[in-house]
Amino acid sequence: MTPTPHDALFRAIFSQPCYAAEELRTVVPREVLAELDLAALRPREGSFIDEGLRASSADLLFSVGLKRGGTGFVYVLFEHQSTLDPRMPWRLLQYQARIWERHLAEQPNESTLPPILALMLHQGPRPWPAPPRFVTMLAVHERLRAALERRHLDFEFLLDDLATQTDAQILGRASDAVVRLTLLALRNGRAHPRLFEHVAGVMQELENELRGPAVVSALARLARYVLEVGDASPAVIRSAFAAALSPRIRSSVMSTADMLRAEGHLEARRESLLDQLEIKFGPVDAPTRSRIEHATNEQLVAWLRRVVVASALAAVFAD
Repeated sequence: MTPTPHDALFRAIFSQPCYAAEELRTVVPREVLAELDLAALRPREGSFIDEGLRASSADLLFSVGLKRGGTGFVYVLFEHQSTLDPRMPWRLLQYQARIWERHLAEQPNESTLPPILALMLHQGPRPWPAPPRFVTMLAVHERLRAALERRHLDFEFLLDDLATQTDAQILGRASDAVVRLTLLALRNGRAHPRLFEHVAGVMQELENELRGPAVVSALARLARYVLEVGDASPAVIRSAFAAALSPRIRSSVMSTADMLRAEGHLEARRESLLDQLEIKFGPVDAPTRSRIEHATNEQLVAWLRRVVVASALAAVFAD
């Protein structure tokens, strides 16, 4: 399934440990943060989300050093669905169990489990309606819940709810400018009438803070996001972003954004072709998938046209 523009921006920025650490410094309680060595934050491969929920979620897993020895995990879930999911604590419990299952499979001689810090970044149009605790799912009244105390399962997850924050609050965070710009873009990405002007204007205000080796690719991802979710023409959006960027990085950012946008179109065509092939001819074998993965834009366009009328798989790729 092709990732949404929201997922793509989230992954592109927060999969980088330097930016993920900035988010954690803002959201994680101080007493917990004091126990984590964020300099040792490392991304881990794999997603733990159910296949049917990938259209509304994305996730990232990191290992993190513990200052008193050992390692733990930081699991970041990004939610951007329009309808709030009351089963989110249950889903988070399942995802954490999968992380532990994989850890035990990789370390079969261990008898203990590393701690997991779960964080949900919520982009939805309305605030998250319940406390970020598993106990909210239990069908018990307050008196029984109090009587059970620690005899029932419970855990609390961290919640960064963009729907409860203003742009000014996000921009007032003591974190990297790229992180603040990303969160502002995500907060407004669903409904702002002129998103490109808004993000470009803030980018211009933060110009003196936009430094570092990763800033060009990060700003290019932001530009691509606005191109994909905005309702203005690409030329107008490109002009606004170019005007907001300093001459020092303008050319690099815009050329990278154009390249990323072209790659996005190619990926969408590949996914569309694979979907149509599977609908007409059944599962696509590995050699065919590899051929599609390495195809040019012109080849993909030709194959997409042929698949509509082809009666056999070979006819789609006939020279």
